[in-house]
Amino acid sequence: MVQIKAFNLENVSTHYKWNNDKELNYYDSDYPHQHESFEAFLKRIKAVLNTDNKTSELFEIHLSESNTLIGIVDVHAIDKYNKRCFVNCTIGDRDYAGKGYEAEALKMVLSLCFNEKGMHKVGAAAFDFNTSWIETVEKLGFQQEGQLREHVLKDEEYCDKLIFSLLESDFKAEPVAPVLA
Repeated sequence: MVQIKAFNLENVSTHYKWNNDKELNYYDSDYPHQHESFEAFLKRIKAVLNTDNKTSELFEIHLSESNTLIGIVDVHAIDKYNKRCFVNCTIGDRDYAGKGYEAEALKMVLSLCFNEKGMHKVGAAAFDFNTSWIETVEKLGFQQEGQLREHVLKDEEYCDKLIFSLLESDFKAEPVAPVLA
């Protein structure tokens, strides 16, 4: 079981390590991995966390029983007028990858987006080779609504980027734990 908590700057070193992990970058970024200095990373994170920023939010994924930080949730492209946003979850600690924690965290974030933030639509994106994330979003009811063909160059080969969405009316509202401050 996991909890979603507000991003804690005290954990920034762990997030920095994950940010500079080539394998995690491979699955999350349109661009090849480039090492980012700690100062640049901290500046970027502080800009996202700034209360003036209304277009993105960061949350941490913690194990409920031990409070161990295992990942991050990114809610971005928040459009309050059209009531839509995009989400991404990453299990940064590989010891906890592939154990269902990502899906648990995503359910909680979807509840936050639809029930607390009043979103009408939540989107997610995946590279065509990221079958684990694709299976996760599809199991939660997301539908593929687009395909950006040969959109990203990975290891000298182009891959497609798939766009998924979940509408508020399709969201299976199950009781989930709240996001903790």
